Amino acid sequence: MTLTRRPGASLVQRAFRTSSDELSLRVVRGAGFAAAGMAVRTGITLISMAVLARLLSPADFGHVVMANVVTELAFVFSTFGLGEIIIQRQRLARVQLDTVWWTSLVIGVVLMLLVAGASFLSALLFANPLAGELLRVLCLTFLLDQLTVVPNSLLSRMLMFRQLFGVQVVTLLFRTGSAIGLALWGAGVWSLVWASVIASLAQLLLCTALAAYRPRWRFSREFLLSTWRTNSSYFASGLLFYLSMNMDLAVVGRTLGAVSLGYYQAARGLADEISARIAVPLQRVLFPAFSTVQDDLARFRFGVVRSGRLLALVTIPMGFGIAAAAEELVTILYGDQWLPMIALLQIIAPAAGLRAAATISRPVFQAANRVDLSLKLTLASTLILALSLVLALPWGLWGFAIVYALNSLFALIILGVAAQLARIDKRELAAMLLPPLVAALLMFAAVTMVRGLTVAAVPGTFGRFAILAATGALTYGLGILLIARQHRGDVRDVISRFRAK
Repeated sequence: MTLTRRPGASLVQRAFRTSSDELSLRVVRGAGFAAAGMAVRTGITLISMAVLARLLSPADFGHVVMANVVTELAFVFSTFGLGEIIIQRQRLARVQLDTVWWTSLVIGVVLMLLVAGASFLSALLFANPLAGELLRVLCLTFLLDQLTVVPNSLLSRMLMFRQLFGVQVVTLLFRTGSAIGLALWGAGVWSLVWASVIASLAQLLLCTALAAYRPRWRFSREFLLSTWRTNSSYFASGLLFYLSMNMDLAVVGRTLGAVSLGYYQAARGLADEISARIAVPLQRVLFPAFSTVQDDLARFRFGVVRSGRLLALVTIPMGFGIAAAAEELVTILYGDQWLPMIALLQIIAPAAGLRAAATISRPVFQAANRVDLSLKLTLASTLILALSLVLALPWGLWGFAIVYALNSLFALIILGVAAQLARIDKRELAAMLLPPLVAALLMFAAVTMVRGLTVAAVPGTFGRFAILAATGALTYGLGILLIARQHRGDVRDVISRFRAK
């Protein structure tokens, strides 16, 4: 039995009856909250980075990364696409929602126990027993995160992005506040571990309260079996994504140790903030929106093109800007003990910006129900990365940074395939990416030139960074005004729609 409309329908019922007439306005509203969330979360993250980098050592961060290599593998086994099915399907019965909740609970319990057991073997991977001790606490996050799957997916399905924005900000405040508090108390590396557990608990409580969903004692074995093909594709895609994102960390940690891993992951993590704080939140807006219009090719295509232009407009200059101001950023955010990560950041950040611009492909594959095609492309990328890491071994951290940057650019190929699914030709795809890229290159050149003039004249790091940031923003803005007419039009339209609301 499918959900039908009636007066006083619950939030769970309304989540599957979004009117297409209000879709455009709600997507714009969601994009606005995604942008606000980006600004708030970025500010909180940067402040917490600046504090924690001075309270903790590079080795502390390296030990947590070692543990995360194991936990992220376990997270792959929780990636069966159950939440995505709730968002993607046009109709879903209440018993099917209950089935997803109970299945998620079982997965969470099993993974928690498996990670706790595997913690005793983690020393074999990194020759570091502390990683195992950290895992015996981090295993709690699996149960908490799995219990969040259904309520979080319902909020996304309902396009309740204001509420999701609040959840994300509050969760981040719990994470950063607890981490800083515990670090000041002298907890060391454990401050980062317990902060993750506290954040997962806060997210679960908030999403459950907002979604107003309570599971019933019902289970549909037939529904679970009917989703197996889609679930297996999500799982395989998640496994390959894990390998592509963690192979380099495992190799660096094993061959170079916790301190080098701390430098490498700090550079990678700062660059990846572009994706984590901008691209990923926007994906949460676009996936349910694209799914709603998946049968209307014209609207689907228009949504992909416009979203891709807006994403490229923001993410590409951030990557080049981080690289251009790497010296000042590292000094301000991390302190002098982190200076070895500057060169790594200059290599990784530009590629991270381009890769973030290409993440528009993920909601396209999901909405078009072509996760299988995405899986094949991710497999190719993973195999290339594995071979490249072997070749990079003699070159140390620099070699690994170059390999990571080059592999990130493979996302542009995946974007080209996704564009074909949306019937977007190569000329439109080039028009989406090239204007922001050209403006970002001009910005990079201007910032580099101004640095040479201000190093002696402005000795203070903060003052020099302010000048460089202003130069970069002005140069990029002028470049966009001159060569990116369509991008300017997109921004004006989004702003006018958001103001109209």
